Amino acid sequence: MIFYLSCTGNTLWAAKQLAETINDRLTKITDVMDSPYTLHLKEGERIGFCLPVHGWRVQPIVRKFIEDMDIILPQNSDGTSRERLMQRIYTYFLLTCGDSCGEYADELENVLISKGLEVSTCCSVIMPESYVGLPFMDVDRPLREAEKKLQARGTVMRFADILVDHRSVRMPIERGAMPHLYSRVFGRIFYSWLITDRRFHVMKERCIGCGKCVKHCPVSNMAMSDSTEEGNRCHPVWLHTGRCLTCMACYHYCPEHAIGFWHFTKNKGQYFFDHNKTTVCKYLCGCYGKQDSCIPCSFFCEF
Repeated sequence: MIFYLSCTGNTLWAAKQLAETINDRLTKITDVMDSPYTLHLKEGERIGFCLPVHGWRVQPIVRKFIEDMDIILPQNSDGTSRERLMQRIYTYFLLTCGDSCGEYADELENVLISKGLEVSTCCSVIMPESYVGLPFMDVDRPLREAEKKLQARGTVMRFADILVDHRSVRMPIERGAMPHLYSRVFGRIFYSWLITDRRFHVMKERCIGCGKCVKHCPVSNMAMSDSTEEGNRCHPVWLHTGRCLTCMACYHYCPEHAIGFWHFTKNKGQYFFDHNKTTVCKYLCGCYGKQDSCIPCSFFCEF
């Protein structure tokens, strides 16, 4: 079983690649997090987590999901203790990030150990940047986006090979130059000040009321207003449930660029994984997306 959390599609893509390669099931954490999840584990089944890094710390909803999960083990007839059986489960995680993970992997492993699970393998995958909530942060340029996607495919496939054979080989985690600073200082600032839905706003004169932002909110923290105000169309509102990940999905999926995060997102780009399905072909091959006549494009395009 692969449990995943995805906001702008990077982690969903990676999770799908793994699931298809190792023939495993996918479960979206936000679809099953409202009550403790019961996992009926089959003999020899793996437990995997594919997660995006937000603020260099494990998201509270991910931590709670793992802590509350009830794992039902296969019947055991040799008298082995539950603790030992839990440790034998092949457990792994894959992290996606735009730049670095900080101490996210260490924190996640501690959460899993507290659950009785020992991590067999893990890896991190650098994906196109989606966080634009600070003045100096923006989406990647098209060429850089294409390069990251191409490199990510190789990393995910190498990791899948490890999973197929149930090997306990850890791939490098991109911790960054100062992981302690990222997670313990910047992470604290992120979660106390920046990870909140109260910094978002909608520019009603631009909003067309399409509801794409609401549809793509991974934690169902948005809704469309019930009625129009002063002649404006129905527009999105944030529900202040405390679940907001500040993942920027609402900002990125808006076709009219009508959502902002304070003043930090003004004049910045937008990104979600399949926003340009010919990115790799167009910028790395030179045929400009003519996949029907280009062998390199047909080989590299996974979209």
